[in-house]
Amino acid sequence: MKLINSFINITILLLCIMSLQARAHHLTYLMIANQAEPFQINTADHQFNSGIISDVINQLASKKPFTFTTHVMPYKRYAHEIEKQTYKNWISYGSPLWRKNTGFRDQNDRLSKQALFRASHLLVQRNNDTQHYARIDDLLGKRVILLKGFDYPGLTPYIASGKINKVESNSHQSALNALKNSRGDVFIEMESRIRYAIKQHNIDQSAFKYTDIAHITPSLNIHLAYGDDIDQAMIDWIDDQIVIMKATGKLEAIITRYQ
Repeated sequence: MKLINSFINITILLLCIMSLQARAHHLTYLMIANQAEPFQINTADHQFNSGIISDVINQLASKKPFTFTTHVMPYKRYAHEIEKQTYKNWISYGSPLWRKNTGFRDQNDRLSKQALFRASHLLVQRNNDTQHYARIDDLLGKRVILLKGFDYPGLTPYIASGKINKVESNSHQSALNALKNSRGDVFIEMESRIRYAIKQHNIDQSAFKYTDIAHITPSLNIHLAYGDDIDQAMIDWIDDQIVIMKATGKLEAIITRYQ
C-alpha cells in the first residue's frame, strides 16, 4: 500500500512539474500593427503573420516544444501594455540604444545577448529638392515626416524644443506619399523599412533621393526582447539558437527574404 501511495505521489509531482514547464514555455508574442514592416508583417485581419522577427520566432518554436500566442496592436497600445506588464511572458524585439529613452526602457530592459541584425536610417527627400542634409542643423525649421508614436535617437530633443517640425504618419506608404505631395520636407526611417515599403507598394523610387544619416540618427542593433516572467534558461537557449542560425546562414536567409 505504501509503495502504491509513493508511486501516486511521484506521479502527481511529475505531472505538476510538467504542468509548470508547459506554462513556462508558453509565450505571448507582441506585434506592432502596420508600422513595423519588414520586422513584423500582419494581414488586415491579423490571421497571417510574417516578417524577420516573426520568422525567427517561428523557427525557434520549431526547435523547442514551446508555444506562443500572438497579439497584434497599434504601437502606442503595444508600448502601454509592455509598460503596464499586462503580459509578463511577452517576447518581441528591441534595441540597447532605445534604453536611453526612459519612456521605452520597459521594452528594452531584457534583450537577447545576440543581436539579430543591424539597422541604419535613411533620409528621403524629393528628387527635385536641391537641399543637402549633412548635419542636424540642416533639418532645423524643416517638416520631418516620422512614423506616429516612434522615437528617433538624435532627433527627439530638437522635436521637443520645436526646432524640428514633426509630421506624423501612420505607415511607411502614407509617409512616402506625404513626402511626394510636399506635405513634408523629408522622411526619416530605417533603411530596411523604406526599401520594403517601396517594393511592396510599387512606389517609384526614382522620385526620391536617399541619404544615409548615421551622423544624425545612429545605426542600431535589433535584438529579441523579453518580459520579466520568461525563464532565463529559455533566454539562454534562444541565444544559443541565434548563434547556430547565424553560423548556418538561416538568419541571413530570413533577412534576405524581406529585402
